[in-house]
Amino acid sequence: MKKYFISVILFTGFANCCFSQTHPKKLPGLAVDSTLTGVALSASPKINTNWSLLSLGACGADEFLKAYPTYDGRGTIIAILDDGVDPGIAGLLETTEGKKKIIDVQDFAGTGDLYWQPAVREGDKLIFGGKTVLSGFDKIPVKAFDGKYYFVNLPEKRFQNGLGDLNFNGKRDDNFGVVIFQDTKDHWSAIVDGDGDSSVANESVLSNYKDHQDVFRFRASKTASENDGRFLTGAVNIFPDEHRINLYFADGGHGTHVAGIAGGCRIDHQDGFNGAAPGAEMIALKFADNTMDGITVTGSMKRSYEYVIKIALETGKPVVVNMSFGIGSEIEGQSVMDEWLDSLLSAHPEVTVCISAGNDGPGLSNIGIPGSARTVITSGASLPAETARDLYGLKTTRSVIWDFSSRGGELAKPDIVSPGTAISTVPDYVFGDRYNGTSMSSPYTTGCCALLISGMKQMFPDYIPNSNDIKRALQLGATPFPNAILLDEGGGMINVPKSFQYLAEWQRKNYHPHEYTISVPIPSSVKKGTAAFYRNGIYPKNGERTIFTIIPRENKNPKTRAEVLSFNAFDLRSNAPWLEPVQTTAYKRGEGPFQVLVNYDPKLLQKPGVYCGKISAYAKGSKINVPEFELWNTVIIPHHLTPENSFTSEIKDIKVKSGSVQREFFMIPAGTKAVKISLSSREPSSNADAVIINNDGRTFSHFHLTSTDDDESAPRIITGEELEDGVWEVVIKRGLASEDEKETSADLKVEAIPLEVNEEYLSLAKGKFRITNTSASELGIDFPRIEVSGYERFIDTTIAESDTYLYQFKARPGEDAATFNFSLSREDYNLFTDISLQILKPDGTAAYNGGFDLRESRARITFAKKRYDDISPEISRRSCRSRDAPSFQITNQGAAGIGKNK
Repeated sequence: MKKYFISVILFTGFANCCFSQTHPKKLPGLAVDSTLTGVALSASPKINTNWSLLSLGACGADEFLKAYPTYDGRGTIIAILDDGVDPGIAGLLETTEGKKKIIDVQDFAGTGDLYWQPAVREGDKLIFGGKTVLSGFDKIPVKAFDGKYYFVNLPEKRFQNGLGDLNFNGKRDDNFGVVIFQDTKDHWSAIVDGDGDSSVANESVLSNYKDHQDVFRFRASKTASENDGRFLTGAVNIFPDEHRINLYFADGGHGTHVAGIAGGCRIDHQDGFNGAAPGAEMIALKFADNTMDGITVTGSMKRSYEYVIKIALETGKPVVVNMSFGIGSEIEGQSVMDEWLDSLLSAHPEVTVCISAGNDGPGLSNIGIPGSARTVITSGASLPAETARDLYGLKTTRSVIWDFSSRGGELAKPDIVSPGTAISTVPDYVFGDRYNGTSMSSPYTTGCCALLISGMKQMFPDYIPNSNDIKRALQLGATPFPNAILLDEGGGMINVPKSFQYLAEWQRKNYHPHEYTISVPIPSSVKKGTAAFYRNGIYPKNGERTIFTIIPRENKNPKTRAEVLSFNAFDLRSNAPWLEPVQTTAYKRGEGPFQVLVNYDPKLLQKPGVYCGKISAYAKGSKINVPEFELWNTVIIPHHLTPENSFTSEIKDIKVKSGSVQREFFMIPAGTKAVKISLSSREPSSNADAVIINNDGRTFSHFHLTSTDDDESAPRIITGEELEDGVWEVVIKRGLASEDEKETSADLKVEAIPLEVNEEYLSLAKGKFRITNTSASELGIDFPRIEVSGYERFIDTTIAESDTYLYQFKARPGEDAATFNFSLSREDYNLFTDISLQILKPDGTAAYNGGFDLRESRARITFAKKRYDDISPEISRRSCRSRDAPSFQITNQGAAGIGKNK
């Protein structure tokens, strides 16, 4: 079997780029079909505010709303930045006060952009290009005041790599005509032929959605061969100066599901089945292109955030943003997007932003961009016990942190954890309404923020929301998980009533938590972080210190002597015996930074494992007994593979409870050519899984072990370029599907195999290689089988803004697959929030549709009996993610940087 390999290394220079943010691929919420659609209540019931299908009880939101029924988010606006929200779905129609739920929609991805041209109305018909394009105008009650009409067509084929069939009639080649005109001198209107029957007789006249919340529906015509009653709700925004109309609609289901969690009201028409903040209004900002696997495009993320600021200033209402999007981070906390977002939100603390942590767990150090931004509230994901019971049929008495939830390391993240599983609102074309992911936990957090702000505004009319106050109240009020570490949970599970108590107390005492930037050197490619993280077992000792620099966020231009000479002192307290601040008191004078020095006790850091603790700083003389700031510290002590233990480490009888994890770390010696990892069960009832994480904290491999009467081993062998020196992590976990809380037991064995393979030459006809045993011991091996599987070509290129690199290729006889490997440097990758990756067939349909989650990505396609003569990948810098399309085509369409948990 021959394969054709193409490896492209993409280096992009951005000398003149305007940092337009784009946001990568959505953190996948895994949709699972479900028949749980809610329980019909009696006519005059006492409404149960806690539905386990979207558990409000897990964070005390139900308790809070019972105590304060009007603190339900009213008076706030939730902004959903995603792939679109369908405003016609039950649960997103009204607030608890009967007001319109979604008050504004905008498409910053431009997927619905259309540019019109003049047309002529002749009686009942509209003529364009010498042909009748629409009829039925006699049924329309308004006319163009100046007699001028304009026309543009939306071809369904434009979405062939996305939803495809917009009106659910079984076809993918419909055309939807749009007519635009001025019905008065100062007002523009439009009509969309939503059923594609070339008539506007049964359509409505539309204004910009924000004006009157007008909508239309894509739907099958009455004469369509297929018509099951489904529809897709759309809206318009008209830009006369550009001769442009945008048709807004949610051609992806992710944003609609997210919106229901954040603020749905009467989901599926069920009384009491609500999102976290059912009284909040919403704006839906689409910044993702669903024809490119839901990636953002250049500038779409930046424009969305700037629009949020505009709405906050125009309305005077508090705005809470949810963004359940992200990609993996290569240099944590230092991407262009992180820095841009921190700068924007520091200038606008009245806007609170909640972002998903990512779905790259259970390894450490994998918070995604831009959840890695300092100023945002970053949410990990949990599975509440009642949700596990009713959605998964699991017998469990405790809530757990989902294994996929991304963890901190070099960053003091996540900030908190909230439920990451729910049934929620979905468009008509989505049949599964149960999703998992930090994409689900972030909107839950968003709704909780709206509850807190709504309550504070009603209890204290002069209250001015501040995002740092909200974050600190959530962190300090959260409930820790048993046996979790800081990097798993941050503060812990959100507790709305307790967080509200903090905010109310602070308001009464005129206290606002100060905001600090924490910086500490990191011995890795990251170089600095917001938390101390020593992964390789080497940490400061013998008189060395970990030095934290604390930078207060104060008035940049102090005016008074008191501001210039202000003095603050802090008592420092450790929560771990191995962790000790050198000072018992730290102080600062004026506006500048100050430092805290930290010691680690080697005597208490002997046993292999992960040690995680924090030092909390309390302001001296303060009447508020809460930490002003916290310094996170993590030291990993790995198992070592050495000649003394024959390069083998065995850990016996590892106990793992259902829904929990056990971490083991191994130092892979420099020069090791192969490593074998084996997991063995100790009991017939065991149900163990293991995840292998490489030295960069990235998931390398999964393997599952189900025991029989005999011990069963599931080995993994890592060799070649995949095997990196450094500390690897093996996470052993027990699946949630067990029927009891009994611990499982397993043995783990890691062996360094001292074999070195050198190719002397290889060809299709013959070859020669050498295998060398680099150890002092004799090894018995089976004779290896070598297979030449294909060809390889490397392309190294630089793409400037708006350039396109084109490479066409053909599948030659005998070739049945092709693999594309793409790579960027860490520094270039850090400029992006999304990079799409597509491989297109000659007809433009996608053979592969995905994107980069890290700086290296791989796409593989197979050729069926019918080969594609011209399949071309396209990498486009339209957002901060990568995409592939027909003919090998790499396109840089815009600025990187500003512009992908599951």
